[in-house]
Amino acid sequence: MMSDTELNATVQKGLDLLDQGKIKQAVSIFEEYWRNNQNIPESWFYLGDALAEDGLLDEAVAHYRKGIKLSPEDTDALTTLGDMLLEAGNHKESLACYENVLAIDPEDADALVSIGLVHNSQDRCNEAIKAFQQALELEPDNVFALNALGDSLYGQGDVDGAIAAFTKGVEIDPEDPAAHFNLGELYYDLEELEEAEDECLEAIRCDPAYSMAYLTLGGICMDQDRTADAIVHFEKYLKYEKSAQAADMIAEVKAVIEGLKEEIQG
Repeated sequence: MMSDTELNATVQKGLDLLDQGKIKQAVSIFEEYWRNNQNIPESWFYLGDALAEDGLLDEAVAHYRKGIKLSPEDTDALTTLGDMLLEAGNHKESLACYENVLAIDPEDADALVSIGLVHNSQDRCNEAIKAFQQALELEPDNVFALNALGDSLYGQGDVDGAIAAFTKGVEIDPEDPAAHFNLGELYYDLEELEEAEDECLEAIRCDPAYSMAYLTLGGICMDQDRTADAIVHFEKYLKYEKSAQAADMIAEVKAVIEGLKEEIQG
């Protein structure tokens, strides 16, 4: 048996490897931890997280299901399982996970937001907006809810409402990269490129590893014929985006960079 100190050191090593993008090595570390500690719910969850990062979503879901059987009222685990199921397109079970969270903790505003995201993914916009608004009634300063509400309002053509929601999110938490990015994306769609660039630059100031912001910045620079700047941003995207789920986008960005470099060399 490992001591608690050894267990903690093993877990930390695995988490550090995940942070460094060394996914296969992290999976190996957490597999060893799981084999020796299958009575501990977290052993299933840590391995599930690593498997998900490796693109093995079905296996990740299976591990989370087993872990939740050991700890059925772990709201964090239920939320993560819901997120994985939503990503896999299993809307019914995803919704059930979030509703379980809400049953355990009726004041969990984030669970309401997640419920809204399921509705949104199935084009049930009115139900989604209602869930986001309920979340904001519980927590008026919930930036997660404001970002989600902004997305839904924009999807319904309410540009002013979307800008108001995103702007409020930025005001509440100026250090939230997602809030800045969402506002930047909206401005980009509206072809307000200067405002879009400012917000995306703020996103990466808040979190230099926020990969999606580099993607948008690259697009902005391409639209303005700033080819060299576009290459820099796209290369930053490749530096920080290591998710298996982004494999197609990574390949596309590599091809774009190659084309832009050929254009410069002329």
